[in-house]
Amino acid sequence: MALSKEAVLEVLKKVKDPELNRDLVSLGMIREVEVTPEGRVRVVVALTTAGCPLKRKIAEDVKEAVLSVPGVSEAEVELSTMTPEERARIFGARPKKEHLGIRDVRFVLAVGSGKGGVGKSTVTVNLAVALSRRGFQTGIMDADLYGPNIPLLMGFSEDERPSVVAGKIQPLVRHGVKVMSFAFLAPPGQPFIWRGPLVGKALREMAEVVEWGPLDFLLVDLPPGTGDAPLSVCHTYQPKGVILVTTPQELSLADVRRCAKMFEDLGVPLLGLVENMAYLRVEGKEIPVFGEGGGEKLARELSAPLLARIPLEPEINRRRDPVALETESEVGKKFLELAEKVTARIFKR
Repeated sequence: MALSKEAVLEVLKKVKDPELNRDLVSLGMIREVEVTPEGRVRVVVALTTAGCPLKRKIAEDVKEAVLSVPGVSEAEVELSTMTPEERARIFGARPKKEHLGIRDVRFVLAVGSGKGGVGKSTVTVNLAVALSRRGFQTGIMDADLYGPNIPLLMGFSEDERPSVVAGKIQPLVRHGVKVMSFAFLAPPGQPFIWRGPLVGKALREMAEVVEWGPLDFLLVDLPPGTGDAPLSVCHTYQPKGVILVTTPQELSLADVRRCAKMFEDLGVPLLGLVENMAYLRVEGKEIPVFGEGGGEKLARELSAPLLARIPLEPEINRRRDPVALETESEVGKKFLELAEKVTARIFKR
């Protein structure tokens, strides 16, 4: 049988998207197939997102399938990205959310910790930047009313404030990430001295009045512990999963155990753990300043993956921009790997 476009499409019906477990042809991911008389075949594959963590595997599977067709002498695979409309047809209509501000957010993820001072906000901003650099539309909601540090970590000045259009707050944008924080709503240095009911009310109102627009991921930076704010976030924002940040110290691990139990009781899946300040690198050697093996032990105990071990890096505290921008640095690469693992976990679920 002569080599034809139809013969190529037929074999591509056997190639599945590893995340969606459906073939590329029925998903509409095969955008173009060109066949030359000399047996050269060019296939254009439209990925659901530019940051697809398995795009290399998809390209390899397509090339292998095309080369198996009799008469093919050479196979070339080009990757492109679906339009929002094409992607919407695959994933279907989003479930209607109660709060209008997050109606166009695909995945809300919470980032929590059992205690303060473990670098939860640092992990949040760097993960957000890494997700953005992988092609995802990303936002950060700073829900830590008592220590809203996201603006500082993202490099905003104290006088920067979001605008209000038609009664909706428009998040500020930095490094390709949309950002909203309670720190934007108070004078510099002014604390929020609120009891539990006011905290919950404020978080619910934020879900209504902040206009995020279409986002792939909205990371919600939680206050540490198991108090009113994490509970309100879970009920209001309905996160698809939570990432818990810890250090190797036993005190931190003990608090994370309690925090993990809270999210389990609330029905929020634990995506995994991030062990921050895991070690200090000195002359090529890893020095376990705060102990070692704690994150791995807790991950086994909670039956959750240890998504990343982030080193203690003095430069993180000195700079006013996320270290994930430095993609060639050790820490920058760690956060890019973290973003890849988080997206793979989410899409697999």
